Amino acid sequence: MNALAFVLLFFWLSSNYRLAADDFHYLITTRENGIWGSMLYYYNNWNPRWSGSLVTSLALSGGNSSNNILLYYLVTFSFGFASFYSFITSIVFHFQLPINRKRQIIISIYLLAGLFYGSFSKDQTWFWITVNPMYLWGSFAAVLGGSFIIQNWVKPLRIAATSLLFLYAGGASETVAISVLVVLFFMGFLTKKRQFLVSIDRTALHLATVSCMIGFGIDLLGPGAHIRFNHLPQYSFMDKTIVGFWNYAKLSLKEIPVVIPVFIIMSAPFAFLGRKHLRFQLISLRDLLLVDRKFWIVADVMVITLSFALAYSMGGIGPERAWLPISFMVLVFSLILAYQLGTWIYIKSNGKLFQLVVAAQFIGLLYQCILGIFQINTTTIYANAVDERMELLSNLDTNQRLVELEPLPDSGWLLSSEISTDTAHFTNKHMELYFGNQFTLVLKEPVP
Repeated sequence: MNALAFVLLFFWLSSNYRLAADDFHYLITTRENGIWGSMLYYYNNWNPRWSGSLVTSLALSGGNSSNNILLYYLVTFSFGFASFYSFITSIVFHFQLPINRKRQIIISIYLLAGLFYGSFSKDQTWFWITVNPMYLWGSFAAVLGGSFIIQNWVKPLRIAATSLLFLYAGGASETVAISVLVVLFFMGFLTKKRQFLVSIDRTALHLATVSCMIGFGIDLLGPGAHIRFNHLPQYSFMDKTIVGFWNYAKLSLKEIPVVIPVFIIMSAPFAFLGRKHLRFQLISLRDLLLVDRKFWIVADVMVITLSFALAYSMGGIGPERAWLPISFMVLVFSLILAYQLGTWIYIKSNGKLFQLVVAAQFIGLLYQCILGIFQINTTTIYANAVDERMELLSNLDTNQRLVELEPLPDSGWLLSSEISTDTAHFTNKHMELYFGNQFTLVLKEPVP
């Protein structure tokens, strides 16, 4: 039920998404320069995330109709599902878990839902076409490519697919690339002289690492990176180092704990699976620090690396969409811990583990239904208001230069298409570009 509820909510929200902010600029640039030319334009002038830009241009090349947007999110959902499903089937195969294909499908959708609800920023990460291919698709590519590393089907095709996926991940966004490289280097270190938990194809692992570094290198060499950097706060090296420590403290002590309750609820069924599959292998909370010490280390290294990378590159902690790799990390760790602690929870709850899991599932379903109804209502009102605004602008007399627009209602989990009271703001300029620069658009000042 939770998996089905997520599917219905995701596609309903997707149908209410309307182009916003940079979407308008990408749409016009793609029309003028083509898909490849648009990617090169941004690579040289602002955004060097070449693989993400390429997908954005491809997505917007078909126009901005609601059908095209919904089709895009169908592809996004399918990519995410395929990534999780491939990963789950690999784990099931290697550990010989008695989970049939139907349950693997349900688990994959369920994990996708867990990532969605545990994301720091749904509007920027999930529902913004310009950004979605960078952080979200980049992470999906890494998960899918990672699952290929531990599979054993036709090696030449598998290695080629793995290399392409990690090439994409490396060029999609800096935070994704850095996080992926931390994990790949960690896997390489662990499997150099000893057997890992699962069988690793080291050839595929090495090529994945090289491909990710190449994709990331192309990103870093882009002229647009230097142009964008000049628009960011300029601090001394020491000041940025201090900011890096502050980022690490804030992420570890404030931001990550906020999303943990969601992941606990979504990972509850895996405690039951752990109790069932591991039988009476008892691991206590105290033992976890020792048993999973290598995983704790790589998780901490990832957070530290991201904290300082954001500090040195952006002069701050960066937008919430840049933290998506942390959501993936917390999701994976929640599943591992729940699975390992199944027997311990069973004992501590006096045999009521199944009832606890059912209660968690009910809370999750209630959470989805309450928020879902609210979000569907909110975003539907918002989408209708945007459609009315766009129709108004399309029918305006071209002799009218300055156009004042009424504020849009709350967009909920969708990125808002709202403009600014400042005529020079980029959201105003991008929408003006969409209408051929016929008007100067401005948002009406709110009445006090």
